[in-house]
Amino acid sequence: MPDNPENPRINLHNILREERKSKLVPLENDFYEKVAGQIRELQDEKNRIEDNYSTKYAIIDDELKTARKSIENIIERRIGKIIKEASLRASSKQKEKQDIESMTQEERRFYNRLLELNTEIRRELLDKIIKKDKQASGSQGAAIQEIQKKETPKEPPFEDKKDISKEYIVVRLLKDIPTFVGVDGRNYTLAKEDIAVLSTVNAKALINRKAAIQITVKR
Repeated sequence: MPDNPENPRINLHNILREERKSKLVPLENDFYEKVAGQIRELQDEKNRIEDNYSTKYAIIDDELKTARKSIENIIERRIGKIIKEASLRASSKQKEKQDIESMTQEERRFYNRLLELNTEIRRELLDKIIKKDKQASGSQGAAIQEIQKKETPKEPPFEDKKDISKEYIVVRLLKDIPTFVGVDGRNYTLAKEDIAVLSTVNAKALINRKAAIQITVKR
């Protein structure tokens, strides 16, 4: 299928080759939409060929299979990197978001959900460990406080710790939000249409500014 000068085809082979490296390849926000359109065009061109045994049919069919396989491999590799990034951020082993600017809008939403869930489960498990430890021996209070200090981000003195760590609201962003520090001590960079789980304090602030709307999650 010849390239359209006004809408050049995406070279999935080159992207996959670069994606084999450790860093995420910077992609445009609508990358996956463009790839979907590119594959549809190939499929339409294949369907228009009447002779299924012709050389042209074989070439288009091969291009279509190669494109599908390439995008599957690209998605698999990028998801793995995003999961690793979110895990490092949640464990405080990495202070800055290394590849956030290289992600598409869908990948940023995925990353934010992973980060929130990762942080939540770490706190839940840590709370259980601390609770059992307190029941077993009251003499280890100092050690428990030290664990909490390392694992839990510092919080503003005027906020109740229970409210910050337990109460969250799911919101959809109505506009791009510059990087800000949440009440949980973490940096957030949110884009329009992102879905994020934020503490009640930050979520209500964005909702009051008409920068976000609350989403009800059905259980």
